[in-house]
Amino acid sequence: MNVVVITPHPDDECLGCGGALCLHARHGDRTVAVFLTSGELGLKHLPRQKAWSIRESEARKAAKILGLSALHFLRCRDWGVGEELMKAAEALALILKRESPQLLYLPHEREWHPDHQVALRVVRQAVKRSGVSPPGARAYEVWTPLSEYDHVEDISAVMSRKLRALRAHGSQLESFDYVRAIRGLNQYRGVIAGKCRYAEVFQTVRLDE
Repeated sequence: MNVVVITPHPDDECLGCGGALCLHARHGDRTVAVFLTSGELGLKHLPRQKAWSIRESEARKAAKILGLSALHFLRCRDWGVGEELMKAAEALALILKRESPQLLYLPHEREWHPDHQVALRVVRQAVKRSGVSPPGARAYEVWTPLSEYDHVEDISAVMSRKLRALRAHGSQLESFDYVRAIRGLNQYRGVIAGKCRYAEVFQTVRLDE
């Protein structure tokens, strides 16, 4: 199966669906990550090009751990994807044509961060332009927990690998204890939603609206 994950910033792929991506790799699926931005504001004290270099390097290290097949960096402006929506959609449309994914992951539209909120609009525009509509699309949670979900993935067997991939984004762990946060969220989801040790939850979304 071909899988595409839309990630607004490097590290969102680990936080939101890193466990599911590990499981896809175990099953031999081709999984491609599309980074809408390269997260330069996560290193705002550095020139943009230098920040891009560091964060993209971290994303590549994490990708090897997760088992991703390919990465695409669109380099839209951090906190400004909504203003570059068509640019992102045009680039994503080419990737969708090339990959013909059967499943797509993206942040849910009620996320707090504006770049996460606009991801669904980017995807819908890309689907219109490409004529390629993945039959399945699952929205993941990062900053804002999902209030409703319809798919639960038991990631207990790969949780340590997910956290190892997250730690590859070392430049971001000084400001936020993402490891503690996501371990707690996935443990909560495991107990409440999955009746297992760790789980990720997702909300099915339509791309043809």
